[in-house]
Amino acid sequence: MKITKAWELVDLITLSYIKSSNSKVIIKIIDSYNSLQDFVDDGGLFKYFNNIEELYHNPLEEAKNFANQQLEICSNNQINILTIWDENYPVSLINIDYPPPILFYKGILQSADQNVISIVGTRKNTVYGKLVTEDFASFFANHNIIVCSGLAFGIDTIAHLTTIANHGITYAVIASGLDNYYTGITAKNANKILESGGAVFSEYKCGVVARPGYFPQRNRIISGLAKAVIVIECAEKSGALITAKFAFNQGREVFAVPGNINTEKSKGTNLLIKNDYASPALSPEQVLLDLNLISSDKLNFEKVEIIFDSPQEKIVYDNLNFEPKHIDTILQETGLDISELLVSLLNLEFRNLVKQLPGKYYLLQK
Repeated sequence: MKITKAWELVDLITLSYIKSSNSKVIIKIIDSYNSLQDFVDDGGLFKYFNNIEELYHNPLEEAKNFANQQLEICSNNQINILTIWDENYPVSLINIDYPPPILFYKGILQSADQNVISIVGTRKNTVYGKLVTEDFASFFANHNIIVCSGLAFGIDTIAHLTTIANHGITYAVIASGLDNYYTGITAKNANKILESGGAVFSEYKCGVVARPGYFPQRNRIISGLAKAVIVIECAEKSGALITAKFAFNQGREVFAVPGNINTEKSKGTNLLIKNDYASPALSPEQVLLDLNLISSDKLNFEKVEIIFDSPQEKIVYDNLNFEPKHIDTILQETGLDISELLVSLLNLEFRNLVKQLPGKYYLLQK
């Protein structure tokens, strides 16, 4: 698209305050006119906006007042503003259909050469979904990949927090103004992202409250920022599938984690793979290899010999696999005394060989 610096930031925000305005309309206006004044002189208000009653009340004057207020609010709340002609505007977003002409963000914008992978999925994940998300997000963080998601409950939050726990950088894209974070735990998680050196983005102005229709539009930015999108657990009708569709249409690589065919939360991912909309994501290593972000010679596939402190530890370790197993089942299958089992599990946990899940379930640590 044609980018011109004759447009001022306040002019773009002014357009966004006119009713029936949206990113598509603003992009068309910017592409057609060199400045706001050219747009007005050509009768652009009547060409692009059809709310005649509003137009007779001089919407530009009122909208410009709102725009100046918006700039002040952003300044007072440490909210940065990017426009599509700014040098540090994400290059990956410029080339999508209808990129946000204005992008608000808090936090630190990483250099353009850092790779971003988006992880999305259901808000009501299973234990399997949690473990897989932790596996992928931690691996990406340890390989200097920015993990992007939508700050929703479930898979999104697990991806963000796991990245932070592994000292990585994570981006969040939300469907409200940046002065209007979601409340409670979500707001705390947003602050954790900022404190860890990440960033929170939105195309919505300060004062805008999240609405159902805003989330699908938000999803095009989640996919647009990324080199690839990984879907981890989602139902047949899911917001994560909308993100996958955007990614597919934007020419991004789409991966989906295969799941249990009898689980509703894996129907969406399995269908993505079946219908050739996504490649199966079998491991984070495989994803980075497929994206040419890592070479096979940098991966250590050698099996490390485990030295156990006692015969009981080896019995417990050999009994476990990567599927959660309840302590009662382990006790019955190993034939150990409860005290021997508890000591063995504790020692294996200390050595990061075994992981405990809520409800006294255990599995091998990858």
